[in-house]
Amino acid sequence: MAELKTIQNYIDLLENRLGWDVILYDESGLLSKTELATLAQLGKWHTNSYCLKMKGNKRLRTKCVRLKSGFLNRVQAGNGVVKSTCFCGVTEYVVPIRYREHLIGMVSVTGFCGELPDRIYRHLSERVGLSYEELMELRASALLTGENEGHVFAALEMLGKLLLQYVMEETKIPAMLEDSDCEGNEHVLMARRYIAQHFSEPIQTETVAKQCHLSKSHLEHLFCKAMGHGIAEEIRICRLYYAQELLCTTDYSIKYISFIAGFSSSDYFATAFKKHFCQSPLQYRRSKSIGK
Repeated sequence: MAELKTIQNYIDLLENRLGWDVILYDESGLLSKTELATLAQLGKWHTNSYCLKMKGNKRLRTKCVRLKSGFLNRVQAGNGVVKSTCFCGVTEYVVPIRYREHLIGMVSVTGFCGELPDRIYRHLSERVGLSYEELMELRASALLTGENEGHVFAALEMLGKLLLQYVMEETKIPAMLEDSDCEGNEHVLMARRYIAQHFSEPIQTETVAKQCHLSKSHLEHLFCKAMGHGIAEEIRICRLYYAQELLCTTDYSIKYISFIAGFSSSDYFATAFKKHFCQSPLQYRRSKSIGK
C-alpha cells in the first residue's frame, strides 16, 4: 500500500537531499480532488531563479508555455520517462501516470543543466538584460549539474509507481474514470490545456469554447460538471497560483506580477488574491519573508 506520507517523504528526499525540483501535473483535473492536493508540488511552475528570470521576459515566457505544451503532448503519447531540454537550457524528465487508457497526471523532476550552443545563451542574456557572464553565473548557481541520468530515471519511475498505486488503492479515481467514459471528457481536458497555456492572455469563456469547437453554454455545462466550477473561475485560479509563486520566489512588484499573470488591473488582482488566499498579496509575501 502506498501511503500519502510515504510519497511526501520520498518527494522531500528528492527535493531536500538531492536538490531536485518535483512537479505533479494534474492533467485530468482529478488529483486536486484527492489527498494528493496537499502536496505543495501539485501544478506548480518551475521556480528556480534561472527559469524565473527567463519568464520575466514576456516573449520568452510565452514561448516557454507554448513549447511546454508540445513536450507534455509527447509525454502523453508514451508510457516511459521522457527527457527534454528547453530553449533556455533547462532539462526536465517527465513520466505519465496512467490508469488503463486514461492519463491521470504526470510527475517530473526538473532544474537540471542542459547543453545548448553558446550563441543561444548570448542571445538570452540580451533578452533578459544580463551580461553573458551574469547569465552563466545565474545558470550555474540555479541549476543542477553532473547528475547520473540512470539514477534520475529510476527515481522518477519509482515516484510514478508510488503515485499510481496510491491513486488505485486510496482514491475513487478508477471508478470515476470507468463511470465517466462519456461525452465531454475530451472537451474539458482540451479546455483546461488551452487555459493552462494562455491564462496570462486576455482570454474569456467564448475564446476557450471556440478552441474546443463547442458553444459557450455547452462547454460551460460540461466543465462545471467535471470540475465543480466554471471556465472563468479556472482562468482566475491559474492566474492566482502563478502570481502566488511569483510572490514567493521573486522580488517583482505586485503591479508587475498582476500584469504578467494576466489580470486586468492590480486592484482587481489584489481583491481576487485576498478573497482566494485570505491575505493580501503584500501580506502573503511578508509571511513568506520574500521581497523584503
